[in-house]
Amino acid sequence: MASGGPRFLMTADYSLTPTKAPRISQIEFLLHIRTFLEDDNGRFREDHSQDFSVWPEFVFGSRRHRNNVARRLLEAGWLDQRGLERILDQVFSESNSIIEKEKKSRNSKGFDNVIRIIFQVKKYVRRERYDELAAARAMELSMREAPKLVPATKESIKALKKVKLVEGYGDGIECMICMEKLVRSKTEVVTSMPCSHLFHGDCIERWLSTGHLCPLCRFPMPTDAVKH
Repeated sequence: MASGGPRFLMTADYSLTPTKAPRISQIEFLLHIRTFLEDDNGRFREDHSQDFSVWPEFVFGSRRHRNNVARRLLEAGWLDQRGLERILDQVFSESNSIIEKEKKSRNSKGFDNVIRIIFQVKKYVRRERYDELAAARAMELSMREAPKLVPATKESIKALKKVKLVEGYGDGIECMICMEKLVRSKTEVVTSMPCSHLFHGDCIERWLSTGHLCPLCRFPMPTDAVKH
């Protein structure tokens, strides 16, 4: 590893989930980073992993999406920016081929496949370098001010889409705000964020009246905050 920096390997993978439930998006995205540390014998063992952002279909592969992935990897220590651009070209191209292929196929029983594209990243770090990076990161975080919560606009909250789920969908699934069953009756109507995540209507309305980010993927809702 040049200059003692971390070494990265990234590949595109995917999984399919058959569903009959109505969804805003049939494409999900996950950036999965696994960190491996070198031990005293020169062998690497997995230390921890991180998952970032499930994105709706309308931003998949966009410049905004690509920039977000690049930023996450640069924050994780990817030093070779030119090499990163080449790798991103490759994995996004492979992912688009997967998406096009799967969109043309349909389950014979009437199920649509939700396609989850997964960028699998392996990060290899020498122990001493990892300790240095962790100390620097802790210092940076200690110097930051605590973020201020900004509520979403009332108009954007009111405009959230209401979804009536098909019978049987949501069994065992919880609203990730109140942690109670998402579907409590056959006539249950839930609220969908623009990022496709579903919540009880009263739960997400209370949440967004305090902070404008989706509680699961941090998708930003419109705010009245003045940008400088």
